[in-house]
Amino acid sequence: MEKKKVKYFQSALKEIRMEIFGGVEKSQNNGKKDELEHMPDISDDAARAYNRKLQGDLEEQDWKKLKQVEAALEKIEIWEYGICNQCKKDIPEARLEVVPYTEFCTQCLSDIETKATLDDQKIQNTKEP
Repeated sequence: MEKKKVKYFQSALKEIRMEIFGGVEKSQNNGKKDELEHMPDISDDAARAYNRKLQGDLEEQDWKKLKQVEAALEKIEIWEYGICNQCKKDIPEARLEVVPYTEFCTQCLSDIETKATLDDQKIQNTKEP
């Protein structure tokens, strides 16, 4: 991959990282605000609990995404960016444009997802009587 293109993706990854950090900070500030508000009835408490659960799930997703972004930035440093973790072939630039922190080419990702789906089906079949 051209040096200019690598710099472009490095910049995009750093921007994604900053968005995640900004989202986490905003989420923490919203959580503090919610704690300070008075909740007059039980349905409001339930809504607040649901919102906290949703916030926790989003933070987990952000954490996973952040780890992928950091891994991609590390790959740039060692000139391995844009190489599929599974087949070791170049990931098409069009895919990197859509998901610059991707670890797999589309074929390998499809294979991984198919295997995961089959594994889930096997687990479900063993649980049924």
